Amino acid sequence: MTGSLAPVVVFAYNRPDHLRQTLDALAEASLAGDSHVRVYADGPRNAAAREGVEAVRKVLADRVWHHRFRVFEVVASEANNGLAKAIITGVTDVLTLTGKAIVLEDDLIVSRDFLRFMNDALDFYASDKSVGSISGFCPLQAPPRGYPHDVMRVPRNCSTGWATWADRWQEVDWSAADAARLYRDPDFRRRFNAAGSDRLDRLRRQMKGTVSSWSIRFGLWQTATGRDTIFSSVNRLINSGYDGSGVNTKAGEAINQSFQAEGSPYVLAQVETSADVLAGFRRVYSGSPQARLRRFLRNL
Repeated sequence: MTGSLAPVVVFAYNRPDHLRQTLDALAEASLAGDSHVRVYADGPRNAAAREGVEAVRKVLADRVWHHRFRVFEVVASEANNGLAKAIITGVTDVLTLTGKAIVLEDDLIVSRDFLRFMNDALDFYASDKSVGSISGFCPLQAPPRGYPHDVMRVPRNCSTGWATWADRWQEVDWSAADAARLYRDPDFRRRFNAAGSDRLDRLRRQMKGTVSSWSIRFGLWQTATGRDTIFSSVNRLINSGYDGSGVNTKAGEAINQSFQAEGSPYVLAQVETSADVLAGFRRVYSGSPQARLRRFLRNL
């Protein structure tokens, strides 16, 4: 992988129709023809998944992708790694070679300017070590009234259409040793939950072993090291997986499915965290009062 553009890493499993939509939208994006795309295709978890996995391999074998991207390659696994292991391993491999990467899953449909925005943001914030990652997703239906910027700085990472750099990624402690600190350091816990009270519960389930999430561990590292995420102020991608087909996306749980397929003009800038933006994120990710109460009781 060579060139100044960040490679695009796509993770696929057993949803051929979703994957084709993802690759079609990506191929229509500006800079797609100059981009290197690597797809990691996971192996079947059980016999029921084998048909879907084989159908995904057929989509990836279509020679059309080699004409729509500068380079298109597939890394197919016979074994089932699961999403968390696949992302940690795959992103590590790519970042070791390239220093930066844009990451998608097989149910994301990006805007025409998604790749341009992500590459510009990776270049613009590369030297700002307080930024741990970039996201083209915006969970808010609209920025707070009067918010003047095209990007938002938020103390929370995002697993939807994101990007990072090798020098950040190689610091991450995937054992999540800082998890115990959350229960003895109230200030640390407040920072961790500042953009949504769902995070402590997600981390508790990760440490208990009932879920396997790369994202919550990456987010813990960002909080522990004082890193923020730069989010687009307008949504540059939607998730087609909230149709009951996904493992981690359930029907009816979509956060923001509004987006402009053509994209939107933007100006990148060094911004501070806005109290109004933070309050908006907290409302979205904390959920209903009933959900907040259930999480509170579980985490006592």
